[in-house]
Amino acid sequence: MQMKDVISEVEFIDIFADNLRDIMKDAKIGQRELAEEAHLTRETINRYLNKKTMPSLRALINICYVLNCDLYDILPACNMIK
Repeated sequence: MQMKDVISEVEFIDIFADNLRDIMKDAKIGQRELAEEAHLTRETINRYLNKKTMPSLRALINICYVLNCDLYDILPACNMIK
């Protein structure tokens, strides 16, 4: 990986939150429904969307399952891995 490909934790959280919001909008699913189906709280989803924290791997997998998307769709650095 070249230096220009490295992103900070803040950039990572920003991109993740934006991707999550876009995918939720496309899927026409709200915070409450996503939280319930992913076995999380609405407050947890809210923290992700407000760029306060990143989900655990288990939460990520559950979110992707509920939203019918891949980790590549929601995580910013996955497309950098070759």
